[in-house]
Amino acid sequence: MAWNNRRGARGRNADRMRQDEEDEALLLMSASLMLMHPSLAHVDNNQPLPQHDGSFTDRQWVESVLYGHHRRSIDNMRITVDNFLLLSNILVERQYVPHNYQQRVPIQEALAMTLMLVSHKHTHRVLGTIFDRSIETINRNIKKVLRGLCLFVAEIIRPGDQTAVHPRIANSTNFYPWFKDAVGAMDGTHISACPPTGEQMAYTNRHGWQSQNVLAVCDHDMRFIYVYAGWEGSAHDARVLESALAYPSDFPLPQPGRYYLVDAAYKNAPGFMPPYKNVGSESPAKALLNTRHSQLRNVIERTFGVLKKRFKWLKGPVDNFYMSTQISIVIACCALHNFLRMHQPEDAHFQRFESEDVHLNEEPEIGGLVPQPFALNVSPAELAEWKAKRDYIATQMYAAQGRRRF
Repeated sequence: MAWNNRRGARGRNADRMRQDEEDEALLLMSASLMLMHPSLAHVDNNQPLPQHDGSFTDRQWVESVLYGHHRRSIDNMRITVDNFLLLSNILVERQYVPHNYQQRVPIQEALAMTLMLVSHKHTHRVLGTIFDRSIETINRNIKKVLRGLCLFVAEIIRPGDQTAVHPRIANSTNFYPWFKDAVGAMDGTHISACPPTGEQMAYTNRHGWQSQNVLAVCDHDMRFIYVYAGWEGSAHDARVLESALAYPSDFPLPQPGRYYLVDAAYKNAPGFMPPYKNVGSESPAKALLNTRHSQLRNVIERTFGVLKKRFKWLKGPVDNFYMSTQISIVIACCALHNFLRMHQPEDAHFQRFESEDVHLNEEPEIGGLVPQPFALNVSPAELAEWKAKRDYIATQMYAAQGRRRF
């Protein structure tokens, strides 16, 4: 029995030696085949391996997304296939983006690059790897699409019908008839920025990070009707509005008697209705107006929430682009937001922020800065009449609430 055990051990050792020899032979054979492979010929003749070897044929990546699973387009570009094709056709047919069929990069590929940039904040180098293009080609085509989207703004970002009462107000006893003349909401938001050398302090906001202060107005359907980007992050919201109203201005002032809901940083003037300041328990009517005002005005906060959640580029940190490019990206993202709101209203981002309770940020400016008055050509009598209108709304709203309790 012992002899058999020793013989079995010697047999196993011999098997291991044979296996090791076979493995070594296979490794040598694999190494020889790899050295003989054409793709590694540069090892022998010292020729550099090209970074973009044309392994992707023209629109191969775009086609794999458009004709693959429907989630691939949404996950990669935040847009459905049908809406992607519709948007690319609009940009070409309406001549927002110059295009001809002899171009090496078709419009669908250029648009896909741009959507990938703003949706996932990919660098140009990463996009070059995905699309098998040079960084110069990526940069040139993205800028071309951004210019086209900024031209598209004149068509897609504009006021709608302001004569009818919006259903959100008309169907609510909390808002109707008190806010029947409110046609939208206005506020500023900070978008991360990478300012030029020497301007970092001007772009540093009160929270301590560098940004551009973007003024926006939206309607009650979460669509932008005006966007004004590019101001330094240290600028007060009221100062940005004053610049937007300065002549020549394309700011869409509401029709007479109607107004935008704004926060306390803005002046109470015709066309703009802020909440009351420093309201205590001794003014229940004013406190009630502030509560209802906040509930209705949070549509602008929810709109900003959708915009920044969908387009990761806006949350920063921002790459070292020219400020003009950074401003163009903000405006282009707002145009894309409106396009998707119109053609893709049921997607997950809109659904989330339509039902989410967003708390408004009412923090005062650091140092107790007083908002600067913005330029409006109104008389003192018109200002007094406008203040009386807000007081009348507050009084009637509080009286109506008291009647409902009995």
